Amino acid sequence: MPTAPSLPPRQATAYPSLPPDPHLRVTAALLAQLETTDPASWTPPWQGADPLPRNALTGARYRGVNILALWAAAQINGYSDPRWATYRQWAALGAQVRRGERGTAVLFYRDLPTDSTGTAADSEVASRFVARTSTVFNAERVDGASDLDEHLTASEAEEPQSDLDDFLLRTGARLVTGGTRASYNRATDTLHLPARRAFLSSEAFAATLAHELIHWTGAPHRLARDLSGRFGSHAYAAEELVAEIGAAFVLADLGLARAPHPGHAAYCAGWLPLLRAEPQALSVAARLASQAATYLASVPEQDVGGQGRIASTSGVSWSEAQPPAPRWTA
Repeated sequence: MPTAPSLPPRQATAYPSLPPDPHLRVTAALLAQLETTDPASWTPPWQGADPLPRNALTGARYRGVNILALWAAAQINGYSDPRWATYRQWAALGAQVRRGERGTAVLFYRDLPTDSTGTAADSEVASRFVARTSTVFNAERVDGASDLDEHLTASEAEEPQSDLDDFLLRTGARLVTGGTRASYNRATDTLHLPARRAFLSSEAFAATLAHELIHWTGAPHRLARDLSGRFGSHAYAAEELVAEIGAAFVLADLGLARAPHPGHAAYCAGWLPLLRAEPQALSVAARLASQAATYLASVPEQDVGGQGRIASTSGVSWSEAQPPAPRWTA
């Protein structure tokens, strides 16, 4: 009696089984892409023109690693709508998640119960919150979701390109243009970029400027971001990851397309050993990137010179000069 022909082995999927923790889930997805793709041609989920994801019911924007998780899900599934919500939240809006849909896990923190003295049950201040995951669904996989245009604010509907110069002025950062390299010089606390005409597009200029502004936030008299203790020999790659993600947050907030950074391929190659060695590196970078983007949005109220609050917002210097050796170089 002839035997049945054996079936060919099932082909491995592009995205292996991913852990439920959004921190590790996003890292695993990016590692799967980086290890099977040429870094020069790979497009990370934070590049493109999508705005920051927000909750469909509350209108609140997601933060940190949740932004990356939702951007990655949007990239994989081809979503262009930035609205997400849980099953119950969509139901509260009169919409229905389609049968069989699998959502995306996001992370949120819940207060721990307090004891009779009114203090947290755990004596450690850092442990007063416990991490939980929730599943959210994109508006494009929901029946009865309202039209996206109804939820756009006036600023989101306008042309945003002119906002970049205003944003730079508000930070009080000093920008020197000229030369062929982009960098932030920590010794002189200055940004250095080639002239605008040297960039292939206005989006490329904006991406590079936002990248260096994130480095600028890490100065000791600002956010004092020193990653050498946490990441050791991988500190440089970690800082570049913070700058890359933070720039995407800034540009998305301004409504500008997130164009690839000129050092994209080199940075991707540097992230691979970092993400392999430190599974939590991506979530740490996303948290620090959110912190930096928030700082830039409110920088007139911050101490940016080590001598008190900003007195004016006219601290931008436009001059043609060759930059000195940078601390962080694009």
